[in-house]
Formats: sequence, structure tokens, C-alpha cells
Amino acid sequence: MKKLLTGIAAVSALALVVSTGSAVHAADKTLNLQFIAKGFTHQFWQAVKKGAEDEAKKMNATVNFVGPASETMIDTQLQMLDSAVALKPDGIGYAALGTTESCSHLAAANKAGIPVYMFDTAAKCGGTLGTASTTALGVAYTDSLGAGKLAADKMGALIGGKGKVFVIGHSQTNQTGIDRVAGFVNEIKAKFKGITLLPVQYAEGGDNQKAQDIVSTVLVSNKDLKGVYGTNEGVAEGAGQAFKAAKLNKGKIKLIGFDSGAQQIANIKSGLETGAITQNPIGIGAKTVDNLVNYIRNKTVPGVVTDTGFYYYDAKNVADPKIAADLYN
Repeated sequence: MKKLLTGIAAVSALALVVSTGSAVHAADKTLNLQFIAKGFTHQFWQAVKKGAEDEAKKMNATVNFVGPASETMIDTQLQMLDSAVALKPDGIGYAALGTTESCSHLAAANKAGIPVYMFDTAAKCGGTLGTASTTALGVAYTDSLGAGKLAADKMGALIGGKGKVFVIGHSQTNQTGIDRVAGFVNEIKAKFKGITLLPVQYAEGGDNQKAQDIVSTVLVSNKDLKGVYGTNEGVAEGAGQAFKAAKLNKGKIKLIGFDSGAQQIANIKSGLETGAITQNPIGIGAKTVDNLVNYIRNKTVPGVVTDTGFYYYDAKNVADPKIAADLYN
């Protein structure tokens, strides 16, 4: 009799799975997700972390979120990626430092059967992303070319389409940094013939002090400078520090930054910085978790690209609910 009841129970359980097409979600195990960011110290990455962790709680998953101390530490980040693969998690979120350095490491994750969804920046490993890729299912990110173009349009309007403009970048080695510069430079060259672009310089990793030193030197040698564009939180803050040290009248030189953070928001409200492009870092983290969990649990194929959007903000619209939702302190 006991064997008969056991058999009936087993058949009933099988019937439940067959009839629903998948196991009941309440019975799903807590998924283990490993996230490797490009950095950990900038507030941007803490906002991505919060978005990922909050979404994971809603979806019965946990996120272990790590990143190197500096966005120049590619080797350290690759070691973190290898460690994540060795843990055999249910899924991996990965933001690529460099362009091709991680390709063999991502292929190892694929060989181990671990789904990867990239965030913020995709590695360039040849071929396309998706379920047939040995790199990743896709990427959740900001259209950095489009964002750079928007910054150029704002700068051009602010200075009347004339004068010298300096670009301070945060990375020549990861695609996000490359695209934010290219989007800006290409739009200025195509649309604003009266603007002279000074040679682009870089404070690798978005180092505040390096950015301050570079911008300070540019200010001394270019008394007629009209605008500065900084491609991430760190270099924008460094440019603001250079403006303060030079005791510039607020608004004399237009400064457009990228991302947010407490200092940058304060600079914009005070008039030291003219405006900035904001991403949606919380959304980047949340969408990456959402895409991974739905694929792991339901085999729902995520989009190869999840565009999380961007906006330009300044002192006039910084409190707009649509903008404020994408800012972080």
C-alpha cells in the first residue's frame, strides 16, 4: 500500500510539471548570481549593485557583486571572473573592462554551462551575442554613442556653436569610454563647424586627481576655452575641482559631465557645472538580473541588447521625477 501511495504521489507530481510546462515557482531554489563590475569605488557601481540586489530579492535570487578598486585593473577583474566561473553559479553578470581581453574567460563560462548577461559594456569577441554565442546572451547598457552625441548638441547650443572645447575621457580601453568620446567628437565635427576641439586627454579609470591636474593645465594654456566635457563621474568631478582651484566665475566655461553622484549634483545645483548626462544605473543592475533569472528559470530568451536609456539634466530639471529617478547620491 505504501509503495502504491508513493507511486501515485510521484505520478501526480509529474502531471503537475507537465501540465504547467515548468515547476511551480514557489518551489524554485534561490538562484546564485555572480556579478563582476568594472569598478567598485565610484557611486555609479554602487547604484548598479543596489538595482541588482533589489531585483534579486524580488525574484528569489542572491547577487554577489564585486569589482576591482580601479577601472584600470583589467587583470584583477579577469581573476574575479575566473573565480566566479569556478564557483559554478546559476548565472553571471559581467561588465567588460577592455574590449577583447575577457573573451577566452567568457568562453570558459559558456563551456561550463553558465549563462552570462553583460552589463554597462560588452566585450567584443567576434560574432553576435545570443543563445548561440560563446560570449554572452546579451548586454544591458546605455547607448554611449547616442549619449555622447546628446552632450555635444547641448554643448554646441550653450556656447553658440563657436569656440574651443576640451574633452577629458576616463578610458581608452573599454568600449563605453571609447564611445562616449566618439559620440561627442563626431557630432561636434559634423554639426558645429565653428567649434575647435582640443586634443582629447584621459584620466584613466576616471581618477579625480588626474582629471583635475589635466584640466588645470588646459585652463592655463587656453584662456579662451569655452567648454569642457567629462565622460564619467570621476573626471567630471575632477574638472569641477580644477574650476574651483582656478576661481572661475560660475558659468564662464561650460562643463558637461556624465553620471551623477553627490558632488556632481551639488556642482550642478551651484552652477559650477552646467549639466550632465545621466544613465539609469539602478535599471542596468535590475534588467541584468531580470534577464538572467527569466532565462535560467523559464528559458525566456532575453533581448541581445537592453537599452536602459539616458537623459541630460541641469539645475532646471534635476528635480524632475523622470530625471531624479535615475540619479544617485
